[in-house]
Amino acid sequence: MGVRVAVKYMDVYRQIKAEITSGTYRTGDFLPIESELMAQYDVSRTTIRKAVALLRTDGYVDSRQGRGTEVTASPRRADSYAFTSLVGRTAVETRAVSGSPSSVVAQAATIETVRAPEDVALALGLEPGALVHRVQRIKLMDDEPVAHIASYLDAAAFPDLAEQSGRIFYLYDFLAKRYGTRFARSQSRVSAVTADFIESRVLDIPVGFPLLLHTRVTESPSGPIEYAESFERSDRLGTFITISPDGDQRDASLDLVM
Repeated sequence: MGVRVAVKYMDVYRQIKAEITSGTYRTGDFLPIESELMAQYDVSRTTIRKAVALLRTDGYVDSRQGRGTEVTASPRRADSYAFTSLVGRTAVETRAVSGSPSSVVAQAATIETVRAPEDVALALGLEPGALVHRVQRIKLMDDEPVAHIASYLDAAAFPDLAEQSGRIFYLYDFLAKRYGTRFARSQSRVSAVTADFIESRVLDIPVGFPLLLHTRVTESPSGPIEYAESFERSDRLGTFITISPDGDQRDASLDLVM
């Protein structure tokens, strides 16, 4: 059953994506409402929400409650290609950019169960206000906070996770071992932002300090399972991209910084 759901959700994603990239839907257009998409593709509401959540993560649409799902990507040429398709695989990692080659270490995560904010619900394909676990952790270098990460997971999919508050250091490793979670794909968007009041206090920096923001959605084979925001000090951490020929990619451990 799980495999069939995953195929349907990805199939709907690919079909709508093709209509966007071919120009059937153009920038500024709105996708049909959920009930019309359900009838068009003969799938459940959950399948449509997962497909739209992935389209939103990939930058093809932008969803707002009460407003609809707007197409935000322009049609692409038929001969367009992914940046890495000519050279191989890409590894992305966060590491120190200044000072001594210090290791990044994790504090134990603080976990609470909350109502999903609108952007979290959209990213995870949940009903607005659904219960989610918010998993917050701090990363340190030389006992100095350099990153603040907040992950959101569907509370129904991970029962009793909040009871592990103060015990989890590496989230993905824990989810795999305790819940048997399988990870199929993770995509991040990196943006330049400045510290607000909260981040200035958490990271012990002035308001307005330059930060890197990684916004991430991670999926299992059956759909999105985690939405995360990672605020990182740009003077201490950087995002590095390594491109290797296919077959020459080193194994990367889960959740080194996130």
